[in-house]
Amino acid sequence: MLTLRRLLFLILFGLGVMSCRGSGESQVLVLVNEASPVSVAIGQDYLKRHAIPPSNLVRLEIPLKDPGLRDPRHETIDRDEFDRWIRQPLEKWLTAHEDAEDIEIIVTTKGIPLRIQGRKTEDADLLRDSDTASVDAELSLLFSDWVGRPGVSSTPNPYFADGRSFSEYRRDEPNSPLRFMVARLTQYMQEGDSDSQVPARVRQLLDAAQEPTVENSIWLIDQDPELPSSLDVVNHILLGSTESTLASMGLSVEVDRGPEFAGNHALIQGYSSWGSNATAEAAPRTYGRIKGRTYPGRFAPRSIVADLVSTNARTFTSPPEYGQSLLADLLSLGAGGAAGQVSEPTLSAVVRPHIFFAQYAAGATAIESYYRALPYLGWVNVYVGDPLMRLDPSAPTPNPLDLDGDGHFDARDNCLLIPNPEQRDTDGDGFGNFCDSDVNGDGRITTSWGETFPRSTRGDLEAIALSARKGAYDSNHDLDGDGRVDERDVSISQLQLFMPPGPSGFQTID
Repeated sequence: MLTLRRLLFLILFGLGVMSCRGSGESQVLVLVNEASPVSVAIGQDYLKRHAIPPSNLVRLEIPLKDPGLRDPRHETIDRDEFDRWIRQPLEKWLTAHEDAEDIEIIVTTKGIPLRIQGRKTEDADLLRDSDTASVDAELSLLFSDWVGRPGVSSTPNPYFADGRSFSEYRRDEPNSPLRFMVARLTQYMQEGDSDSQVPARVRQLLDAAQEPTVENSIWLIDQDPELPSSLDVVNHILLGSTESTLASMGLSVEVDRGPEFAGNHALIQGYSSWGSNATAEAAPRTYGRIKGRTYPGRFAPRSIVADLVSTNARTFTSPPEYGQSLLADLLSLGAGGAAGQVSEPTLSAVVRPHIFFAQYAAGATAIESYYRALPYLGWVNVYVGDPLMRLDPSAPTPNPLDLDGDGHFDARDNCLLIPNPEQRDTDGDGFGNFCDSDVNGDGRITTSWGETFPRSTRGDLEAIALSARKGAYDSNHDLDGDGRVDERDVSISQLQLFMPPGPSGFQTID
């Protein structure tokens, strides 16, 4: 018999195991590794590009076996090394400088380790116990007791889907654990690169963030019609919502719904797909020039990407080992910024492309757009690219009255970010079923990690999974409204774990 814990594992982890504001950017702090001339060169180049004060360059002393950064071992450290070489020196620097209160953005460079390697964790407990993390995600939480917390069950992002600038957010929320936005400048080294100068592909990445924007660019969404049912619902919630949101803003959106992997597109402004998780992946490498076609194509200046691949930011050392596709290959095609993960997050923790793209298209900087679209803090997520990148002002983006394009004005839409034309709200709490996995009504979508007894401690996820396993029907558990409770509904609840229901255009009913 299929146990509930096994059902949850298959559904939960089968899912995811899968120009600038002006000169003198005093709010930006740049970190370099003094042991690597490449790292120092990248940091100094970034200072010049944005007229950042030289005093905002912090030189860390991190031991390296290969100062030229061609050995992938420089990308990983353990927790003690992170504390000793990075966190403690940086907190000391910030404490010692009176003007450090102005710092909002931290930029890490190639040569600063990418990943903190944690202990091995059972897959079913990954979201609770895994303490593998990206260095950048931990740096965003400096001076807080969220640094080093495993998993994401206790770290939902308080800035998620927030409309305030980060400056306003920090002013209004002085006790928030989120103190800094962190971005990384890295890319492949290639033949011909000097061991003491900015690598060619890092220069390309920085140039892409400053080149003039172009007309006739497209926002490309590559769905996959052949996914299993539990993943097909994600086509709707993540990729379908991205299509609807961008179209409602009057942007040029191209959606590939065919079985073949999208290729040979031009002037891509934003891109999201299943990457190497697609059933018709182009090749093990997935992205780039493959058998006479370029997948997905060429990017426009100041473009951003966020695909649904678990470990797409696991390395930026060439030649990489494949298995899953890599963001570095998308950046090599001209993308200006990319959101990804250094280790397995499950789909619960990936950046929400519909929020990321919409915020960026509306004029926010890339890094603010990223942090507003990040559901949890302090885990494996990373943003690669110039954090100050933003689109040139153009014709005003329409302020949509129906953001998700489902035919219901936002003020009367009970699920603002996910298209739900039927507006089912079977428990009458003002939140549509599609964005309301909070079946016990406590204000948060919870899990009891596979345990179902006593009933009073059963999580929302377990309640829905039990209905699915038993074939029982509960209208409140039928989140997608297809007349049954099944793995699709469990998948929806998994995507919403640890978050409140909604958002809704209606006032919450207490």
